[in-house]
Amino acid sequence: MLHGPKVVGVMPADKMVEPGGSPARCPGCGGDPTGHLDGPPRIVRCRECGLMWLAVFPERETLESAYQEDYYREETGERFSGPVERAAAWFRERRARQILSRTSGTGAILDVGCGRGVMLERFKMRGWRTLGTQLSRTAAEAARRLRGIEVVCAELVDMRLPAASFDVVTIFHVLEHLTDPAAYLAKARELLRPGGLLVVEVPDHSGAGFRLLGVRHLCVDYPNHLFFFTPEPLERLLAQAGFRVEETTRFSLEYSPFTTLQNVLNLLPGEPNRFYRALMGNTDGKRLRGEPYTWLHVFLAGMLGLPALLVSLSSLFLPAGNTIRFYCRPD
Repeated sequence: MLHGPKVVGVMPADKMVEPGGSPARCPGCGGDPTGHLDGPPRIVRCRECGLMWLAVFPERETLESAYQEDYYREETGERFSGPVERAAAWFRERRARQILSRTSGTGAILDVGCGRGVMLERFKMRGWRTLGTQLSRTAAEAARRLRGIEVVCAELVDMRLPAASFDVVTIFHVLEHLTDPAAYLAKARELLRPGGLLVVEVPDHSGAGFRLLGVRHLCVDYPNHLFFFTPEPLERLLAQAGFRVEETTRFSLEYSPFTTLQNVLNLLPGEPNRFYRALMGNTDGKRLRGEPYTWLHVFLAGMLGLPALLVSLSSLFLPAGNTIRFYCRPD
């Protein structure tokens, strides 16, 4: 059963940058890229607006395979161990409440990169028509089977959907994974009804953590992340797509404290993001949980969790942080 507007076909994308390549000029302002960070991976930065991206994108097969069975567990679509998954479900309920507070009545919502469909399930329970997109076949099947959420395994820009058919479009932590984020934003503008709401959230690379750690920052996440946003270039992309920013937030209870904590742990020698990867339910996470050095990271995480929360709360008052969320309306 389809809970959102009907998908009427697919069309070839004409704006996507080919994986294995990279934009020759800045997708935000057309400026020239310059060397920024030497990796691996190597990251370039626009001279004009500051947008950053990988100097060379991974091949398409690498991008698509990264989100399949070893990313989401086959039976449940989960990514993490049980307690972490329960916390994630609570955060998705919180997301839904935050969005609903900016809407009136019920309508249709499209969640781009909807994961296991947890947030869409919250909207469905409140009478909304729902549709999700997802590259992972495993997560999409779990969303359909366990939550009754219709999920299309396709790139948004390849989907034929009726124009002006959604009241809300959400893009949480997806734009940084795309070869052409501007094309996704343009598609979201086409799909939103007049007065509709677009919610975009991405990691913020303007903070001290990125300047200090460089490619060891949690949110570089090579090879999954292709673009690295700061507020001004992302706002420029939104304006070019036909959106005006209604509200900006720099703190996410879901992401900010943990990002701060993992970045502190990344000051230790060895593989970065060890604690985060150990929480995953995949093969790599199970391997790391069996290594003694991981348990040192777990011990330190327990000691540093509260200080990391307190540090990250500063983004409620200061123009700094490690997560940006924009609430936008069509112009």
